[in-house]
Amino acid sequence: MQNNVLDNDKLSLESRNKLTMTGVQGVDGFTEQCLKLTVAGNKVIVNGENIKITAYNKNSGNLSADGVFNEIKYSSKKAPLIKRIFK
Repeated sequence: MQNNVLDNDKLSLESRNKLTMTGVQGVDGFTEQCLKLTVAGNKVIVNGENIKITAYNKNSGNLSADGVFNEIKYSSKKAPLIKRIFK
């Protein structure tokens, strides 16, 4: 049985203060209010306050962050506009 990248991504949020994720392919952007990630080819946006990345290992895809987390949004990659117009 072959493992898919989607099978290896996990998200854990403890008391809205400690976030841990696996399967992170990249950190696309980071401020104290917003963390933008790529997980399994999809974009993940984490909003909150006083966000600090405490650990990130690109090789293993493990990420840990502290702060006050208010919102976590997943969005899948959209096909390019030209492909959506001319199906």
